[in-house]
Amino acid sequence: MDRSQRFLARRYAQAFLNVHFATLKVEDLGRFERGEQYFRTHQGAIFLMDLSLLSRETKEKAVQDLVEKFGLPTSIFKLIMLVVSHHRTSLLGFIFHELADAFKEQAQIITFTVQSSQPLSTLERSIIENFLQDQLEGQLFCQYEVTPTLIAGVRIFNEQYLWEYSAQAQLRALAHSVRH
Repeated sequence: MDRSQRFLARRYAQAFLNVHFATLKVEDLGRFERGEQYFRTHQGAIFLMDLSLLSRETKEKAVQDLVEKFGLPTSIFKLIMLVVSHHRTSLLGFIFHELADAFKEQAQIITFTVQSSQPLSTLERSIIENFLQDQLEGQLFCQYEVTPTLIAGVRIFNEQYLWEYSAQAQLRALAHSVRH
């Protein structure tokens, strides 16, 4: 994405948040991220939205179906239709990315990926989230992944932080100490 596209995507996202921020919930963040993934991987849908042969009603129905499929706030419908009417559907993935980033910043949400060697129970997830909440200011949003290669443990990370307690981390530390 070049700078002009990023600037334009950010403007669409910020305009949307200026009007609808108060109505959004933390759960919408994950929905924005899924929307971004959809629009980045389904270029055919973007192509179809740009076709002048399709009626506005057909495009509105398709957008409404997407909003419902991803559980997006109904207010996002107008944003997507505005982008479609401006013939800038190629920006939709970028707009959703900027929307997620700007929403996290305004709502002071800190996202983490939590990887574990086995699925975590509700109690284990709660312990991890309480640990993170004690360390940081803001709302937490954790995405959980099972990573069998982790070898008995957990890894918690985002763009700024990494915390790992696993057999794999201990083996790396041991290998590093033996080499030096």
